[in-house]
Amino acid sequence: MTGLGVNANVHSWHDGELKPAIDRIAELGDVTWRVIIDRADWEVEENPDNPQVIDWGRYTSIYETGKMADLWDTIGYINSKPGQEVMVNVMGGVPPWMGGTQIEENKEDQWVRMIASMVAYGRSVRGVDFTLLGPLNESDWNGIEGPQVGPEQYTRLLRKLILRLDELGLSDMRLVGPDTASASRAVQDYLPELEKDALVMSRLAHFAIHSYDGGAAGTADAIRQTGSQPGPAEEPDFWVTEYAGPCPGCDSGAPNPTDWSSAASSAAQALSLIEQGASGLQQYDAWDGYYEHHESMGFWGLLAYDEATGKYAPRKTYFVLRQLIQYIPRNAVRISAATNHPDCRIAAFYDKSSGRITLFGYNSSDQMAEVTFTLPGLPQTVQLSTYETDRNRNMEAGQATALINAETTYKAAPNAVFTMTGIMSKG
Repeated sequence: MTGLGVNANVHSWHDGELKPAIDRIAELGDVTWRVIIDRADWEVEENPDNPQVIDWGRYTSIYETGKMADLWDTIGYINSKPGQEVMVNVMGGVPPWMGGTQIEENKEDQWVRMIASMVAYGRSVRGVDFTLLGPLNESDWNGIEGPQVGPEQYTRLLRKLILRLDELGLSDMRLVGPDTASASRAVQDYLPELEKDALVMSRLAHFAIHSYDGGAAGTADAIRQTGSQPGPAEEPDFWVTEYAGPCPGCDSGAPNPTDWSSAASSAAQALSLIEQGASGLQQYDAWDGYYEHHESMGFWGLLAYDEATGKYAPRKTYFVLRQLIQYIPRNAVRISAATNHPDCRIAAFYDKSSGRITLFGYNSSDQMAEVTFTLPGLPQTVQLSTYETDRNRNMEAGQATALINAETTYKAAPNAVFTMTGIMSKG
């Protein structure tokens, strides 16, 4: 698992008011942050100069004010927390002169300059640490979440951007995409075009989709069949850069219902996506905050925002995600696991560096479930601590158990998310 984490909107920085929320999310563990800059319109007026030339005097005034300054401050504070990884994602439409809901073909080089200058300024001038970039968002959708960019243009834009970043001395940057709203379109339309360009595939760290129903549209198999694996991984590597349980109206200013069913659905979706081969999941959203492209507050947050006090408080989704992330270090591998109960789904992980074994699961039934989990190939006895989150409890420690001869038994509470974890002895 290479990228468990959250989406994070920088519009909530508010001169550092966001710091306690970042602290709380960082407590989850090894978090991958999809840090969002919204909209992609910071170059308000068209620059008539040669797009191959970056006028740093012009861009300095842009990048040291408003939301762009919030972007650097947010990333800088995240960078100060151990074990955190940052990916920058560009969300929302482009300036009207560039096309607004699309990127006009004769403006492509200006788009490349805008994105490349943003990366270069953050890295080289402000000194923030990130090497992952999602330059477009949901380009298969409505032009609001991101400009409408078809597969051929998307691939062409990525190639141009890679070459420009190289010219700026940023050849260590890796891309994440296509970040489509439709997983099936990513697989059927965007992947075949990307696969045609060896340079783009070599710089694509993670193939990325969005999923709000737990489906991945056969992404792992599709990547395997192309023979062009993104990134350095030996197995098909893809991230789900947006997923979440239902939150009706949360994009348009309706308060989050904060009910358990949404949190439980998030757990079920995470398990489904992991079962389909996802190596990264970034839940939408870390905290409540204003989104320019929606022109509204968004209330998907793991952390609820109280405008009157400027304080953040965890919702149930926070504790569910903590159950997933806290004991699964970055680069832990998924291992085989089986359950004898139809309502208890699990995924198991092993971290070689620490020897930690972790099982993450969900009992979807309304009854207590006495279940046996089997982890083939792990004959060693491992003492396991247990934790549960349900409608009334938040990652509450439970009764310890043990993995003996590759099996462990557990009583899972009704409609509860559970984590079982322990360290294998060395030798």
